[in-house]
Amino acid sequence: MCASSCRPVRESALPARERYHLCMSQRGFPPPWTVKQAGDASFIVRDANGQKLAYVYYEEKPGQQSVQSLTKDDGRRIAVNFARLPELLSAQPHWR
Repeated sequence: MCASSCRPVRESALPARERYHLCMSQRGFPPPWTVKQAGDASFIVRDANGQKLAYVYYEEKPGQQSVQSLTKDDGRRIAVNFARLPELLSAQPHWR
């Protein structure tokens, strides 16, 4: 049986995939997800409740460090695409 917030269902009555989706449909991170710049070197992706889901860090002056890092444009692009995940997943029900 899944968490108490899920509808009671006999566990053996459903395939594992359906049990998982039944439980997870009551949980998660509600859309829309938004992107905000935080400080001088990161973007934050948040869900509709304000929960922070991801930090995407970038380097203002690429090439001055020994490890290659994201540029500001790359960081923004990654954060925006991450924020689009709920929209993309809802459009493709077989991916869920």
